[in-house]
Amino acid sequence: MQLTVVWHKLFWPSSQSPTGFASHGGLGRQIEALSQIFDATRIVGACSASRDVPGGRSLAGRSVTIIALSGLPKSPLLTWLIMPIWLARNGVAFVREIARADAVFPALPSPVALLGLLLAVAMKKRILVRPMNNWSESRLLWRLERAFLEWIAGGRNVVLATGDGATPPSRRNPAIGWMFSTTVTERELADCAIPPTVDPQRARLVIVGRQLEVEGTRAVIHALPHIARAFPDVALDVVGHGPALSTLRRLARERQVDGRVTFHGAMTHEGVLALLRRNDLFCLPVVENESSRQAVIEALACGLPVVSTRLACLDGQRCAVVLKDTSPEALAESVASCLGDPERYRMMSMEARRVAHAFTLERWRDIIRERLEQAWGPLQSAAVRVPADVRA
Repeated sequence: MQLTVVWHKLFWPSSQSPTGFASHGGLGRQIEALSQIFDATRIVGACSASRDVPGGRSLAGRSVTIIALSGLPKSPLLTWLIMPIWLARNGVAFVREIARADAVFPALPSPVALLGLLLAVAMKKRILVRPMNNWSESRLLWRLERAFLEWIAGGRNVVLATGDGATPPSRRNPAIGWMFSTTVTERELADCAIPPTVDPQRARLVIVGRQLEVEGTRAVIHALPHIARAFPDVALDVVGHGPALSTLRRLARERQVDGRVTFHGAMTHEGVLALLRRNDLFCLPVVENESSRQAVIEALACGLPVVSTRLACLDGQRCAVVLKDTSPEALAESVASCLGDPERYRMMSMEARRVAHAFTLERWRDIIRERLEQAWGPLQSAAVRVPADVRA
């Protein structure tokens, strides 16, 4: 069976990639895992003219082919405005790729993926949809998309909502189930094993995520002067790219903590894990999204306790402190409660790694394979299943 992935954002040519292309984000690792359960995987989407962009990851996997169409703006609004011109140049190739697919995975939310979804429904293709935004998001376009997914879900259309919960995500259609998001393999989890100790005089904090949504990083920077009262050598590593970085650098100067903050910009997945292992505590006081879910699991895999607002994967877990508010005082108090007690920190660190074992990329792949085989039957023509490991 051939899976066609309608890619959600720009990728670019890469001399380091076996397929010749790379992109940012964790979806590439997930597609690499999915490619192991299909005979072939084709990724179709808009390609940037840039080459070898820092922090990118190869688009790779088992029998993966990239179909590069002409580029699109990063802004969804601009994308919709120029979509007629883009379709005039790429429409034939785009429709052809959907038509030749046995199954289609549109990476929502994105304009191109939405077009791919509509074409796949019209052509009666098998469909896998796992939207990467919150299922309960209130924006009008997403409410319309969600209503459409609730209408089509079931039978050969497998719809999974990203997140977790005690009740199904949709009251209208019980066929829609929850699915977590991750980028951490079992091998990486084993390699991340570190002694769960902390120096009570040290506080090295880290936040990882897209710096398009700046509120989480802004809250941590505001809290640094308060944290420094208990931990004079406190430092913060900020990982992520986006236009807001200049604003955050200016804020660090205004708060007179710029000497404590290191802005790393975009980093590779391997670089992020190496940085996490050098830190003590993961801070992410933001609204839950795809980026935050993956970043939290990466932190847990490295044994880092988490200070965050409510996240589904942390509900009821002893490895996290859930913030009731994101004021500087509340954040500083939560940091001190984790790092000021070495025994508590050790227990939280051990619990973090235990929780991470439930969210590996292998488990993610196998759960999706089970759901798809229930709906579609065998995914591979060969009788032998792929190896159990996922290449890091």
